Amino acid sequence: MVIPSPGRSGSRPGGLFAAIRAALPGLVPSEQRVVEVCLAQPGKVVEWSVAQLADAAGTSTATVVRACQHLGFRGFQHFRVEFARESGAVALRGEVGWAGGANPVERLVDTVFGAAAKVLGDALGPLDRASLAPAVDLLDQAGRLLVVGNGGSAPIAQDAALRFLSIGRPAEAPGDSLVQEISARLLAASDVCLVVTSSGANEPTLRAAEAAHTAGAPVIGITSYTAGPLADIADIILVVGTPDWPIGSDMIASRLASLLLLNALQLAVSLRRENNPQRTGTITANIFGVRAEPESPEPS
Repeated sequence: MVIPSPGRSGSRPGGLFAAIRAALPGLVPSEQRVVEVCLAQPGKVVEWSVAQLADAAGTSTATVVRACQHLGFRGFQHFRVEFARESGAVALRGEVGWAGGANPVERLVDTVFGAAAKVLGDALGPLDRASLAPAVDLLDQAGRLLVVGNGGSAPIAQDAALRFLSIGRPAEAPGDSLVQEISARLLAASDVCLVVTSSGANEPTLRAAEAAHTAGAPVIGITSYTAGPLADIADIILVVGTPDWPIGSDMIASRLASLLLLNALQLAVSLRRENNPQRTGTITANIFGVRAEPESPEPS
């Protein structure tokens, strides 16, 4: 598995903080402490020396440098420059995040939508774009497509299956975890198991993913972390970061990012099939009573 390097992202869309959070589970504990201090005190870190950061994290300067390198930076100075740039962008977004509506409810609505805009702007940071085309190839060519999600990811899996069905791409998303595992065991090498789990560690979801892997079917994982149990199972891992969600559960942030990523994958498969009309069914048109014929020109 290739982990996209936040330190080499350049001008690529997506937040550096999101990419760093996504990579956190792949670091050793002492390196994790370094990153956690940086994320908790970004304003201070950009002014600190490597020794000051090491002291704040309770570790050595060598560990700080290794943490930066494992995140894809050349060293601490490179990390600090990129971190300072991102910190400035976050501060600017924070200044304009609260709308000054007189009505508290209106202000809250504006705040929630503003937070969502920030989440979606940052979420692409850890995504390995080189994995997108291979994922679309598998989704398009699979004989069976099993979509698995539990807990907060269950509605996302159901939505994805419906979207694929709507373009003539047969898909199934069983709601029961036992049925998911049994269905996964029955997959063939020509099928695909699409797994959605923000944590990458949901036990029922992992059992289904492992069953699909054992059966020889490719596993595509959509998650929020570059390391973890799902990353060890999946053939393709698509990571969309989960920045801090300031209101309520941060699960909302991962749902937003996963929904949009799945929507993009579905649209990509749809375009493939539009370019190959023989593979595009008329199921949806028949269900909704829509005739797949060009519209007649308006009378002049």
